[in-house]
Amino acid sequence: MDAWSAMWFWPLTETVSPPSLVEWIDTLQKLLGTAGTVSKASPAQPSLGAAFNWDELDDAEQNDLAFSLAADVRKTIDDHPWLAAAQRVAERQGFFHWELDFAQVFAGGGFSLQVGNPPWVRPRSDVEALLAEADPWWQLKAKSTAMEDAEHRAFALSVEGTADLVLDGTSEVVATAAVLGSRQQYPHLLGLQPDLYRCFMAQTWRHAESTGSVGLIHPETHFTDEKAGLLRATTYRRLRRHWQFINELVLFEIHDLVRYGIHIYGSEREPDFLQATSLYHPDTVRRSLEHDGSGTEPGLKDPDSNWDLRPHASRIQHIRAATLHTWHAILESNDQPTDQTRMVYTVNRSTAAVLEKLSNSPRMAALGMHFSRGWDESVDRKKGYFDADWGVPESWDAVILQGPHLHVATPMYKAPNPSMLHNQDWTLCDLEALPATAIPATSYKPRGNRECYDAAYTSWRHGGSSATSARDHFRLAYRAMAANTGERTLIPALIPPGTAHVNVVFSFGAASDEHGADLLTCAGFCSSLLADLSVRVTPKSNIYQGVFERLPIVVDHPLTAELRLRAMRLNALTSAFEPLWRRTFERHFQDDAWTCDPSRQSVDLGAVGPDWSSSTPLRRAIDRRQALLEIDALVALMLGVTPEQLCTIYRTQFAVLCGYDRTKYIYDADGRVVPTSVLTAWRKRGDNISVEERTATHPGSGVRYEYVPPFRTLDREADLRSAYSAFEALLARR
Repeated sequence: MDAWSAMWFWPLTETVSPPSLVEWIDTLQKLLGTAGTVSKASPAQPSLGAAFNWDELDDAEQNDLAFSLAADVRKTIDDHPWLAAAQRVAERQGFFHWELDFAQVFAGGGFSLQVGNPPWVRPRSDVEALLAEADPWWQLKAKSTAMEDAEHRAFALSVEGTADLVLDGTSEVVATAAVLGSRQQYPHLLGLQPDLYRCFMAQTWRHAESTGSVGLIHPETHFTDEKAGLLRATTYRRLRRHWQFINELVLFEIHDLVRYGIHIYGSEREPDFLQATSLYHPDTVRRSLEHDGSGTEPGLKDPDSNWDLRPHASRIQHIRAATLHTWHAILESNDQPTDQTRMVYTVNRSTAAVLEKLSNSPRMAALGMHFSRGWDESVDRKKGYFDADWGVPESWDAVILQGPHLHVATPMYKAPNPSMLHNQDWTLCDLEALPATAIPATSYKPRGNRECYDAAYTSWRHGGSSATSARDHFRLAYRAMAANTGERTLIPALIPPGTAHVNVVFSFGAASDEHGADLLTCAGFCSSLLADLSVRVTPKSNIYQGVFERLPIVVDHPLTAELRLRAMRLNALTSAFEPLWRRTFERHFQDDAWTCDPSRQSVDLGAVGPDWSSSTPLRRAIDRRQALLEIDALVALMLGVTPEQLCTIYRTQFAVLCGYDRTKYIYDADGRVVPTSVLTAWRKRGDNISVEERTATHPGSGVRYEYVPPFRTLDREADLRSAYSAFEALLARR
């Protein structure tokens, strides 16, 4: 058994070659003997089972090997050097054979109870860490060019022993992945990225007796992995209890944002299990099971902005086949079997009710838009299409965007600092001071032949027309990485032609510019809390094409023009958006108005013309906030979600945003968000602070702003209800 296992992990640096098939069979016959060389014993003939002590048992075993013509083990190893090499591999890998160590358990049908916390590890090679053994530069560098990488790689590999270290380290990871992806070993895991916890799941199911129970604490990536359908289907049939936690209270010595679950498994049957998600302490589950259902439903944080530990009966959801059908309608296409649907994580029953409404809506896929993942940040950089280089490009044709460049309906949110030390080394842009011709600073610049650069980027084909580059069109881009517990998860913004992006940003667009209005509608829906909810309830590290295409949208609606105007005034920050503004402008934009008291806003919503100007984009924070929440109200109305449900979603699913509305987003009389330095003085002395104390320099522009009291927070729930009511009345009139 050790020899068979060693075949998977044969080192590429081993001087002894592995056996041929003929040698393999010959060696095993010498070790074990040949079946059938001993005639069947008569009932009266003594057998191994008749031995009365260990000595007799040992003698009987030796006789059995002798009758089978098994050779001496030591001599066999001497005659076959590969077997000695296999022993060395086995000692290094520490193979464990359940069937030998627990033979008596399996003879009785398997384990009655298995409890464990299996390894949460994906076998991944870290070549840079291995190279750092010879050259510490690999662990000390920030961003580096491809040329620098090549020079340091050549140096590290020239150090004695490093090449073998890298070869052994990487090949062992490849071997582990091959074992974990083997159809024979783990049929449920075929085609998946290997993860040790998944192997232990399958192992415990295989080792359980028919009435056995399994309790495991492990990650939950298989519930949201598009390729894990087979594993999911089996999991749903075996689950009895599913309690999902986030490690915000640091109950485990792992990152505080790590999600994990307690899973109780039994034998296979129709899906029927209890579930609670977004938990922070196990005591919440126990008390929720005993709760009478009264009171406000809990969310991610409580009213004091602490992680919500309150029990409530609505936390406990009963998952059956009908629930899987709802999840399927929200997340999957028709070619995906219902029992393989990805899981939807809802913190309470109100959220589940909203998602059921969204499951009946049309999808983004109906627009037939094209997708681009942009440049591969690693592979395409190594090919020489671009490299690390800070600066402001001369034109949008040289812009390569990264995730922090974007925020919700904001294509120029942050800019990288020249130091480019890490992914947080960025500075907020000043939208008020943003020039009409502004181009964002970037960390990457195109390299090499520009014709090759242009030709290698994503191309799209519209109907029977010739292919065009995705960069020729306006697109809706969004951050590919999902911050599932942050202020927002789905972070989309429109980007102008010429722009490229690396694959921490994905984008959608139409291969024909005739569909600019649909692109605006798409931008409006994607900027809403409800679209964000559709992504957030299926926590993943990335938002891939399929997730986006399943988002809800209503294209033809009496209030679509109102949605488009708000989306365009939020996104069209520079003159680069002028062609899209001109194509999509509608005269009755000029009749539109805010749903709140217009005196609170700094601009008139309908004060626009057919030509883009520097006054077209909404620049003040208070106007941008109002436009976004009115988009939330419009989308909710279009999708049949009530204002109370919308407010519950905001309060329970968007805890960080809710907290910021109470403590961070404080507005002055001119509609600007007051910076922390001014707030510190104001909280000590109130509105009587001096002009100097209420003046601060914006880090993105260097402009000094005077913040005018009174300072105030705004009630988003009240504004959402007011906006919903106003749009509901407008819809009734139309």
